Amino acid sequence: MKRSILGAGALALLATAASAQDPIYGSWPPASDYLNTDALPEAFRQIEEETGGSLKWELIAGGQLADGRGTLAAVSDDLMQGGLQIPVYNPEAMPSFTLLYSIVVPGDNTVAVAAAAAETVFLNCPSCLEDARQNNVVPFGGFASASYRLMCTTPVASIEQMNGKRVRATGGFAELALLAGATPTSTTLTDAVGLLQKGGLDCLMATREWLQTYGYGEYAKHVTDLPLGNSAPAIGFLVNRELFMGLPENEQKAMMRASARVTAKHTIGNYVLRDEESFQRQVKDNGVQLVAPADDLRSLVEGFAQADRERLVKAGEKLGVENPQELIDTFLAAVEKWKPIAAELGTDVDAMTQRLWDEVFSKVDPASL
Repeated sequence: MKRSILGAGALALLATAASAQDPIYGSWPPASDYLNTDALPEAFRQIEEETGGSLKWELIAGGQLADGRGTLAAVSDDLMQGGLQIPVYNPEAMPSFTLLYSIVVPGDNTVAVAAAAAETVFLNCPSCLEDARQNNVVPFGGFASASYRLMCTTPVASIEQMNGKRVRATGGFAELALLAGATPTSTTLTDAVGLLQKGGLDCLMATREWLQTYGYGEYAKHVTDLPLGNSAPAIGFLVNRELFMGLPENEQKAMMRASARVTAKHTIGNYVLRDEESFQRQVKDNGVQLVAPADDLRSLVEGFAQADRERLVKAGEKLGVENPQELIDTFLAAVEKWKPIAAELGTDVDAMTQRLWDEVFSKVDPASL
């Protein structure tokens, strides 16, 4: 049944690549997404160089092989060997990842949140790695998005103006939307633009960069000037486990170093630097406007993380996560650890890559994955 996500054209692409014995990464974001134009190509070049050309990845972008919800099954079943997974698209498949992704970390420290997620998953969350094993995948390349903002087709500054709005929101952001009286929907990123155009959505909780990449800026021209918080990890380099375990040690290590590279490159390059640059371009070229938040909306957002803790614990228990409170505390403690490191690293991708290797991946035994 899972094979139905692939059409005849996609199967032909897979057959061609398989004949060359190169693993395939099927990416569902548009070809113009930073993951496809910068982060993955750089990581794949690094793998090829470090392995002397014995391991070459092929990137097929634009959802030709699987969509966002179908990626986990496609990688698990070896229909493609890599992809981008958003845990809440398949919430019960990997419960510990779903819980982590549902935590809204206050503020806007993307680098610290991304690094903390990597450390938590690979060093302090046995259930995360077990979830991945159960799905025949390895969760490499996790990254954090920039702090979400509220983006709407009409100006929204207050809780009163949010009341009744249909909002694309996932994870903890969906609960934030509910508290403001809105109706959240877990629409995928690629489907949301059509719903905005047709009136099926009024708002999104999303990063500013997506105004450009997904075309949201054509319709959601009013951005409330209030960081809603960060979430992680989106798994940017989900890999078929059988493929990974069958690689020689030097290729496994190259894959792990590439995982650190994807985390650093996509987090900094896309969600720190490009997020701001693309937003300013949308303001200039597309008429996107900032909306000043009212005090009641600001207070709701500032108090949300603490207010949401009980719901997170209950959600984790319902998902079957053992001791969800401990996992939440471990992740948030790691965020605090990485905040001064993030300040030290700034926007230096190479430095963050090396720090992730030193602090996280160098401590991981590939056989344990």
